[in-house]
Amino acid sequence: MGIMAKQEEGGIAAQVDGLLALAKKTVKQNPERAKKYVSLARKIAMRNRVPLGRKRKLLFCQKCGAPWIAGYNLKVRIRSREGKIAYICACGHERKVKYKKITKK
Repeated sequence: MGIMAKQEEGGIAAQVDGLLALAKKTVKQNPERAKKYVSLARKIAMRNRVPLGRKRKLLFCQKCGAPWIAGYNLKVRIRSREGKIAYICACGHERKVKYKKITKK
């Protein structure tokens, strides 16, 4: 991978980040437009083979494409027995993410 490819990848990642930020800003006023922004960001990333990564994937629902805002269209629950955090979207989709338990000595 050359220098030019790295520069293009950085520009594409900035575009994706900008679209996701715009989606989060507009989700309360116009949810359908926000979903469109998320869809466009995903398509741009796929077309250019730029991985979204874990942080970006936790910004929206994988099923309906709605940008997540805790308390508005997202419930966050801690499943301490499983060692996971559950993100539950308004559409009913649940995403679980592992977390590391901290033990006191």
